[in-house]
Amino acid sequence: MKFLKTGMFLFLTCCLLTACGQTVSQEADNNTVSVEETAEETVAETSGIEIPDNKTRPDGTADIHVTIENVEVSLEELKTNEYIVPVYVALDQNSGINYAEWGAFYDARCTIEQVPFDDEVDFDTVCSVNAEKHFFWTAWATANDNPHTGNLIRLDVTLPQDVKAGDVFAITYSPVSMADKPHIWNSSQNNWVTDGVVGWTDGGITVTE
Repeated sequence: MKFLKTGMFLFLTCCLLTACGQTVSQEADNNTVSVEETAEETVAETSGIEIPDNKTRPDGTADIHVTIENVEVSLEELKTNEYIVPVYVALDQNSGINYAEWGAFYDARCTIEQVPFDDEVDFDTVCSVNAEKHFFWTAWATANDNPHTGNLIRLDVTLPQDVKAGDVFAITYSPVSMADKPHIWNSSQNNWVTDGVVGWTDGGITVTE
């Protein structure tokens, strides 16, 4: 079942272009990203605000939890599929949301593209990719609180053709946009980032023999 964001497409697109650093913004244009750094160090360098924590409760639960899929793919499969690997990002714990913004960094050796129509995706997420920074930012909205879990987005990741067995291509959740804005997970009654527990699990692609 799709949860449509009726009437909000243009608003979300404007938010995304700003957050992903694709508008004329001196602050955003001055951001630099080094793929050799860890995800936490990268976010810290590109952000002038306090970074929201990746949190879970002692029992492993959270009000909101996002998991980026870990995919293993063989060299033969890569060649067959023209080096394109689908990666899903799932909302696997959800206490109810009506608006969300979040992003991720991806390996600079890759290119990445959202697949907007996929039967395995449960949310109509809008996505803006900043290829120069190897970063994407997303937004999603609906009129009523949605308590469901499911896939937020499908990403088709294209790996380089000189890839070797053992290569790893990380995709790491970012709680801060290129415009120094924190991620948002809101319901009609709650701001889960400031008043709840929001966590995430990074993922990516591992190439096997």
